Parts: sequence; structure tokens; C-alpha cells
Amino acid sequence: MMWKLATAFLVSGALGLGLAGQPATPDPEKAFAVLEGLKIPDGRLYAPFYHGVIGPHAVVAQGMVFVTFQNAQGRPIVMAYRPDTKAWTAPAKAADFGLGPDDDHGNPALGIDRQGHLHVFYGCHGGPMRHARSTKPYDLTAWQEQPSPVRNATYPQVMRLADGTLALLYRAGGHPAPWSLQLSKDDGRTWSPAERVIEMRKAPPDPLACAYACFLPGADARTVHCFWNHKDDNAARVTATRPHPWRPLKYPGLHEAVYRYNVYYIRRDADGTWRNAAGEAVALPVSKAEADAKCLAYDSGDEFTFLGASLAVDREDRPYIRFGTGVIDWVRQGKEPEGAEKSKAVIVPRTDRFAAFADGKWQVTRELPGDWPADVRRIVVTPGSLAYGDEWPGGHWFITASRRPTKPGVGCAVFLLHDEAGFATRAGGPALVE
Repeated sequence: MMWKLATAFLVSGALGLGLAGQPATPDPEKAFAVLEGLKIPDGRLYAPFYHGVIGPHAVVAQGMVFVTFQNAQGRPIVMAYRPDTKAWTAPAKAADFGLGPDDDHGNPALGIDRQGHLHVFYGCHGGPMRHARSTKPYDLTAWQEQPSPVRNATYPQVMRLADGTLALLYRAGGHPAPWSLQLSKDDGRTWSPAERVIEMRKAPPDPLACAYACFLPGADARTVHCFWNHKDDNAARVTATRPHPWRPLKYPGLHEAVYRYNVYYIRRDADGTWRNAAGEAVALPVSKAEADAKCLAYDSGDEFTFLGASLAVDREDRPYIRFGTGVIDWVRQGKEPEGAEKSKAVIVPRTDRFAAFADGKWQVTRELPGDWPADVRRIVVTPGSLAYGDEWPGGHWFITASRRPTKPGVGCAVFLLHDEAGFATRAGGPALVE
């Protein structure tokens, strides 16, 4: 099996079209599944999955594309598509547990072991990570609950390395908790003790220094690549009488989630050593001081960065990233009419940046570089998360979702597309997932 060695995460509308001409906001008629229109307390539709900090949401194996997402109760749903016959399996539940209508952060990540058993990691937002395993290889009809790999976790990300090891990465709790790694040498039956990889609050001491991280497998599946940014939870506590403890705040009073700065990068080599882009070993867990000194790919200053973007590696195992910059008031944005042309929530318009490490330093541009490998260029502009797994002749599979309602009573739509062949629609229309 050749393991798919690059990944991408959607930024809706960032570039409008992928290289293959696929729209960034797909037509609901192209969906293969739609959810009921349940809304969580802040008024948003319940998300089928996230594109950045949980993943992958699809894997390719044995000539099939296996996908996972959550229903409007947070329960993990699985389906499979066979491209040669254009046939879909019916939606099936991998487990009965879900976080429920008040929390959509427990959406699933999908892995596959050496024997072909599918693994779903789900249902955690600062609590026990749930784990379900298919009872038969390459079969989604029956699942068995597994022991929890970790008792306090958020945002699982899973990949299979070249030697068959399953690597499970996650945030070990709430916002300031470290991002950690556990390994399984026996197809997910047991897991190694957690290794703390990123711990931004360690140095300089700052209990509210956080990180949001995205991981992806390397070009030979022997390495693990990681991009992350600094989330500053001090900023949400700033008032007229309580200033920020260590920096003047340029944009006070916004939603706590938007205070994310800079872009950092490290990779894990086959021997377990974590290094920066220049190949220099970094001390674990990586603190903010260590990150600023050795791992900084982009310094955003007082402006914000968004890593719900696109990541890729080329065949030489060199990393690439597309990320967003700008300042948007998420609270105000959530209250504006759908499709408002002149958003009062936009303080600094969101724009793209493209970064790659070359000539001993990170090269950051505003336009997609023409000298990037064609495969990388296609990955970073195609909407959706790239499916891991078997190499696929003539292109890549991506899965994406929209939070826009498709019609009254029906919520988010889920799409599968090939960057050359287009959308994988379902005969009879999208499956309704209750």
C-alpha cells in the first residue's frame, strides 16, 4: 500500500476555484449526504466535521474511498464510495455515542490499520477520546468499541506510518493543554504513553498561551509534519481596566477564537526526533520561546493568522502551506445576514499567504508560486481535506462540507470530489442522515 502523503484543509472561498475548476462552495445538488438542520446554541448549524484540527475525514483503500462525519447528535457516521461502479454504501453509525446538540467539536477522524480495519476516533472535547474499530477489514457494517486511548483530549488526528504504526495526535484537554502524540504498534489495541510535542505556556511562563496544530504524514510515511499557530487566551480577558499582561492589543473586544498569531513548523523524523525546517533538533515539548527562536515560518505581528488552510508535502518530503491572514469579528459575523456583501465584521480583509522553506529560510508570498510542484499547487487550492491512503491514478480525492442549509429542515451538506473527475454524486440524490 502506498500511503497518501499530503493533506489539505478547506478555506471556503479563499481562491474561488481549484486548479481543476471545482467551486470553493459546492452546489448542494452535488452532495452525497445531508444532515438534519439542527443548530447548536450559538445559532450555527451543527458541523459534519472540521477541516483543520481533526482528520483525516477520508481514506482510500482497496479501490474504495471511505469517509466519516458526524450526524447532528455528534455520532460518527461512515460511508464508502466505489469509483469504478459509482456506488455508495448506505450511511452507518460507527458508534452510538455523541456529544449531543450543545457541542459539535467531537467530530471523527478516520484511520486504517495494516489489516484493513477502519478506526474512528471521536466524541472528545476536553474529555475521554472515543475509539471504534470495524470488525471486518474494509467493511463498515459492524463496529466494536475500543478502550479509550486517552482520558482527556480534543481534536484527534491519525495517520499510519510506513512500518504500520498508527500515530494519534491530539490536544490533551482544553485550550492551553499540550499537543501530544501516542503510537500503536499493534493496530490500535494498545498505545504508548503520551509524548508532549507542543506546550506554548511553558516558557516564557504564560498559563493562557495556547496552540492550534495541524499534522500530516510525510512523503514516505516515515515523517510527520506539523504546522501550528499561537492562540492568545489573554486577549479575551482584556478590558478597559485590565490590559493585556505582556503585549499592547491592537484589536480588543473580539471573539476569543480569533486571537491567533504567527505560523510555526516542525517535523518528526523516523527515529522520533523532532526538528525545525532547517533540520535542527528542537527540545520537547516546544515552548513559545523555542517556537519563536527556531520554528517560526511567518511572523504576523499584531495581525491574525488562520490555519484552516491547505498543507502539503512534495515527493522530496518538503512542506508547503497556504494560510489566511486578516482580522474578522466572529461574533458580529455570526449575527449578520447570510451573504452580506459588505461585512461589518471584517476589520482587515482575509487574504492568502503561501509559504515554503527554500534557501535556508521560509519564503512567504501573496500569490501561489509558479515554481511549486504541480501536484502541490493542485492540492493547496482544491476545496476540502485530502483523503489519505492508497495512491490514486490521475489525481486525488477530497472531502468537504458546507454549513449552509440546503433547504428548510435540512442542514449541512457533505461532498466528495476528485480533483480531475469532479464530484462523486449519489444515485437518487444525497442520503439524509438523521
